Amino acid sequence: MMSQLKNQKGISILESLLGMAMITLVGSFFISGTINMRKVAKESGTKNSLYKQINDVIENIRPNVRMYQINYSTSDKSRSEALALDKLPMAWGNGKILPAKECSECPGRYGFVVQASPEFKGLYLVTVRMSHKDWSQAQGDGSLPSNPANYGFQDYQFVVNSQ
Repeated sequence: MMSQLKNQKGISILESLLGMAMITLVGSFFISGTINMRKVAKESGTKNSLYKQINDVIENIRPNVRMYQINYSTSDKSRSEALALDKLPMAWGNGKILPAKECSECPGRYGFVVQASPEFKGLYLVTVRMSHKDWSQAQGDGSLPSNPANYGFQDYQFVVNSQ
């Protein structure tokens, strides 16, 4: 008897379906990875520009500390009163640094206090309070506060020499 030869050429439907499933799976991982990388890059760029503006504010104060009013009251209470969120005199954000009265649309506010060090002559403690709308907790309806007194804030302290 003669045996019949089976056709061994080509691929079956099952093999082609498995191949398409694998290609779809690898493609979806690749696409989701690129989307996540773009999101992280955007957030990183936003934070980088934010920290650059904060650094610019601090570096503007540091060399000119002798030109500002010195507060000889060294208590934490006097510092907190001087840096009340609703009284911060300067506005910042979107690449701008202006007086708060001139920039109501700026998302951040800042102010600083220069306090004389009671222990060391010629040294000053500078406290910079920076607030920003995005740093605050969202309200009950999910919106961010519009009143600067409700913004989230961060204090930066550094010691400078008077000379």
